[in-house]
Amino acid sequence: MRSSSAAHVVAHGLVRRFGDLTAVDGIDLDVGEGEIFGFLGPNGAGKSTTVRMLVTLLKPSAGSASVAGFDVASQPNEVRRRIGVALQDAAIDPLMTGNESLRLQAVMQGLGGRPGQQRAGELLERVGLTEAGDRRVGTYSGGMRRRLDLALALIHKPSVLFLDEPTTGLDPTSRQAVWEEVRSLNDEGTTVFLTTQYLEEADQLAGRIAIIDGGTIVREGDP
Repeated sequence: MRSSSAAHVVAHGLVRRFGDLTAVDGIDLDVGEGEIFGFLGPNGAGKSTTVRMLVTLLKPSAGSASVAGFDVASQPNEVRRRIGVALQDAAIDPLMTGNESLRLQAVMQGLGGRPGQQRAGELLERVGLTEAGDRRVGTYSGGMRRRLDLALALIHKPSVLFLDEPTTGLDPTSRQAVWEEVRSLNDEGTTVFLTTQYLEEADQLAGRIAIIDGGTIVREGDP
């Protein structure tokens, strides 16, 4: 699903250096509103570094990028209000229940009291965790944790969702469940920026892909 009305994720000459190492070397991106965009590459290619710049966790060393019309370097708070982020190494407190995690995230996004509680319940149902909502996260399987992570990223109804390798290490059934949820979100109008190592995943979900290797984009087009 893609609209030509606006580009939701744009990068021009984006660079990130760590000392003498150039992890991302002058890449250009143009992701349209309502699109599922696949970002592929091997470990160490620069995928996660690129995402961390786009979601305002790292400042670019050079170049520029905007998400939902706001500059990631000069308007990070505006960007954060409009994005959901599910990173591969996201830390979820294992001693909290799924419901508690979602309600805390709701409060952090300005949804306290009954609205936050209602939103948490909606999202637990959405990702198939209602029955596990009062269990501690430490008892969740890998697939359940990834689905909870996805729910946490959706608490404030973001217009752009960044998923960093959302199905790594999952069994086929859990992977399929995540795929179905991503398709459903996209059908509702959410723009999805998906990083993955799996060609099959990109082929199943993405309308367009870019392949990054050695910090530069080497191919771009449909899967």
